[in-house]
Amino acid sequence: MQKSLREQRTVLSLVSSKTLSHFETVFRGCLLRQCHSLEGLKLQLAQNQKVVVLAEFDYCTSRHVKAFMSLKGRMRLIVIAKSIDVSVYQKYARHPDLLLIPKSDILQAFFLTSKFFDGDPVYMRSAVRQETSAPALVKSTNWVSQDSIRQRKGRFMDFAKQGARLYLPERMFGLKEFVSVLYQLENQEWVTVECQLRWEVATPDGGQIMGVQFLAIA
Repeated sequence: MQKSLREQRTVLSLVSSKTLSHFETVFRGCLLRQCHSLEGLKLQLAQNQKVVVLAEFDYCTSRHVKAFMSLKGRMRLIVIAKSIDVSVYQKYARHPDLLLIPKSDILQAFFLTSKFFDGDPVYMRSAVRQETSAPALVKSTNWVSQDSIRQRKGRFMDFAKQGARLYLPERMFGLKEFVSVLYQLENQEWVTVECQLRWEVATPDGGQIMGVQFLAIA
């Protein structure tokens, strides 16, 4: 059996220790080196053939990505940024050696990077997220029986055109599970959105943060 990419790679980090902490598990088995400058990065690239470069920006543009991708050596690039210009998605969304992680998605670092390392396609979402703390009711979807339906009150953390991020005080739902999310609009009208869980993580207080993809609105 071949070794996984993460076991074969050297990781060159240009990020803060706080950001790096989100990748500790997925980088287990890699040789991790902290670079403190671009010159130090170039030196490490010259010494290592297979590397993953971890870079962090407040605002990432296509010019930033182009500069890194043009560096000599066989490398894959993971970018973490507070804001990512739409031109980056337009030019590089399907690039096999690039992973874009908005800071708002940092809790998904393990899930996204694992898929990236394993060669699976990673969906890079460019839709703008809007922060909100509106209450919501999340219910399991059971097309056969109403007896085993689970539900829990929680709240939105943010939402975009195609999905949302929610918090529940209890970990109840699993990956790829179908759920109904009920919430109230400003005009007091109640809306039900059929969704599927695309990712989820446990929180220190025993709760759950989950990302859902919108499927249909009722």
